[in-house]
Amino acid sequence: MQSSLSELEETYITLQAKIGVLLAACQTQDQRDALSAQYVAARTAYWSCINKAFHDDDPTVVALTNQLDASNKQLQTYVTELGEINTTIANITQVVTIGAQLAAKVIP
Repeated sequence: MQSSLSELEETYITLQAKIGVLLAACQTQDQRDALSAQYVAARTAYWSCINKAFHDDDPTVVALTNQLDASNKQLQTYVTELGEINTTIANITQVVTIGAQLAAKVIP
């Protein structure tokens, strides 16, 4: 299993690499705002977990890490194929939401 932090990093790095293309695909300011909010949420989740740890034996952490791993694989498709932008933003939101749930499990 990949580490929880690695999965959060993958989400953030994937969005960071494609944010310009994704923003250019947006047709309205609302879409750009929604996409930007998800990018910031992914960045926040990643950076809030740097130099911290997770209880890797916690079943919730394991499940969320596995979900995020699968979602990150799909994220590559979402940001590369760029289908209908509202659907792409919805899919990104789903991935980022899982990441936020995982980040909430970090040991304070």
